[in-house]
Amino acid sequence: MKNLNKLLPNVNIVLTLGLLLFLAFYVTSESEKNEVVYIDNIKLFNGFNMAKDMSAIHTKKIKGQEKKLDSLYQLFQIEIISKDENKIRVSQQKVQKADKALSAMKDYFSKEVSQQIWDRLNGYINEYGKAQQCKIILGTQGGGNVMYGDELADLTEEILGYANAKYEGE
Repeated sequence: MKNLNKLLPNVNIVLTLGLLLFLAFYVTSESEKNEVVYIDNIKLFNGFNMAKDMSAIHTKKIKGQEKKLDSLYQLFQIEIISKDENKIRVSQQKVQKADKALSAMKDYFSKEVSQQIWDRLNGYINEYGKAQQCKIILGTQGGGNVMYGDELADLTEEILGYANAKYEGE
């Protein structure tokens, strides 16, 4: 019994230290988890390398179509001066056709290509969220759902780096 009385204070100290270490570890690990975070959708989209690549490709195509339309319009102006109704009508139809093609290109880029980019980004965001054990990742556009967020909860740059690395095959 005497040995047990001498041993009890040491056991209490060890148990107390163990409990304190457990609590310290638990609180630290829980506070580091990304429970609710947000990203700036516009920054993310504009900084994503796939968006930059696709924009460069489509901007080149759009500029080419714009030059073609400008040339056809100049020819149309010349035809107006000639006052030949047939030539004016044919030239006008060419201008209208080129203008429709330009509008279709711009529409395609703004809708289809943007959707392809967002589909890829959303996949990367999901992967990142799972890997980092995020419970919720909100998206903001400056005047939308998230009106304020602590800078510590803003993962835009981290997710942008992750998405660009994945896109580049790293």
